[in-house]
Amino acid sequence: MNVVGSKSFGVSREDDLAFFQTVTLFRDVPDDELLAIRKIARYENFAAGAVILKEGDPTNDFLIVREGTVAVVVIRDGKKVEITRIGPTSYFGEMSVFDDYPRSANVEAITDVAVCRIEREAFRAFIRSHPAALFQMCTVFSHRLRNTNSALTKR
Repeated sequence: MNVVGSKSFGVSREDDLAFFQTVTLFRDVPDDELLAIRKIARYENFAAGAVILKEGDPTNDFLIVREGTVAVVVIRDGKKVEITRIGPTSYFGEMSVFDDYPRSANVEAITDVAVCRIEREAFRAFIRSHPAALFQMCTVFSHRLRNTNSALTKR
């Protein structure tokens, strides 16, 4: 997996809170709830070129890019197809919060990358006690699906 190391990002609680406030997935989540998310997040670093998630692997967490750029790629007919690149405050693997299906794509570090990893069960416990955050997530997922549908119909 080529993990470079772990560290706690931000020099203060306020710095981490400011980061989580910029993540669209948590846009309307109150600060006290963001602090609860901060407590369940694990921070990791990956070197450029590392495969962070592998298509077909079991799912149990999602990740938020803190620093750097990752590519979401699939292998089709033996060829690597890049779906998108994402950077800071974007997230990937979030479908694993809701289902137990295998990973649908590889995620590779384009640059050195720092991420916040949030385990499924810890996040599900958070959602049970903070249901308004789930509504925000559904809103973001709905927007993503609409954008994808729009892009597909323009082809």
